Amino acid sequence: MRIAMVGTRGIPAGSGGAERVVQELAAELTACGHEVLVYSRCGYVGRSPHPPAGRSILTPGLPGKHLDTITHTATAMCDLLRRKVDVVHVHSPGPALLSWIPRLAGLPVVLTIHAPDWQRDRWSAPAQAALRLGLSCGMRLATAVTCVSPSLAGQLSKQFAREVHWVPNGVRPASPPPIRRISRWGLEDDRYVLTVGRIVPEKGLDLLLRAWPVVAGKFPHKLVIVGGPGDAGYARRCRDIAPEAAFVGEQTGGVLSELYGHASLIVQPSRLEGMSLVLLEAAVLGRCILAADIEANSSVMGDSILYFNRDNADDLANRVCQALGDQEDRREAGRRAKALVESRYTWSAAAALMECVYRQAIRGVSPT
Repeated sequence: MRIAMVGTRGIPAGSGGAERVVQELAAELTACGHEVLVYSRCGYVGRSPHPPAGRSILTPGLPGKHLDTITHTATAMCDLLRRKVDVVHVHSPGPALLSWIPRLAGLPVVLTIHAPDWQRDRWSAPAQAALRLGLSCGMRLATAVTCVSPSLAGQLSKQFAREVHWVPNGVRPASPPPIRRISRWGLEDDRYVLTVGRIVPEKGLDLLLRAWPVVAGKFPHKLVIVGGPGDAGYARRCRDIAPEAAFVGEQTGGVLSELYGHASLIVQPSRLEGMSLVLLEAAVLGRCILAADIEANSSVMGDSILYFNRDNADDLANRVCQALGDQEDRREAGRRAKALVESRYTWSAAAALMECVYRQAIRGVSPT
């Protein structure tokens, strides 16, 4: 089977949840004997991309916050028409606006929704309207639709009166690596609290920073923030709230594993998620996780992690203090989370489900 993946920034994946999902799926599908073509942007992957699996194809596009995705998607759609692909896998609602192109050519289209992008604060009202239009277009034209979040899958299924299949993200088995590179920030095992995510309003970093003085008054732990400034103005405001916090920028690979693996607590204050890779990556390393009590988190992690009342800085501060004050409870929570993700969320299982969706989409049959 020849599969074309369109709509992400491409592979090799750096930051970006959708890109990492595509990279993992490409690796699993390639191992199963399929050919995976991933359309990429040179501004993200460079001009000579060498992904670990699959084939990265560069097409041109126009730069800019509002033009980058749609123009790259347009050139990718035109390119794939000449490559005799069996199925087109479109990622996210913005690119889905152009899903009519492969459908007019008679190609089956699988649409994956990674998160409710149309609700993100970073987008203006016209941009959010365009994303909703893309969602509507994709939901009506796609041969099959998948979603990484079970709660969002249910909402979309009800809204558009069609089946939306939950194909969860996965994680690979891992153990905490020894401390090597993170010591440059003065970090020690079990002596810091970590949060990971792009610095944009919907990730809720400001909430954690407002809660932190209460925690800092009781515990000597550092606060470490991993993520790039997706919103420059918001990032500046966050730094002003807590200039003593360690903003270490985007981190991937071994450095990120070290950061996860030796944190006392992982805090995810996000107000908006699909299926968070942060939760999975922290859980597989056996770390205690405290997250906002949004349905996107609880429907995936259940009672294997700790929760605080969303948008409530006082409750967040109290919950962090409770967790830091009981090491045995933290360890037990970490064990629960690790057992859950290792038994339920694997990339091999996700790829097998997606392969089934592809095959039935090719036959023009809605998968069951």
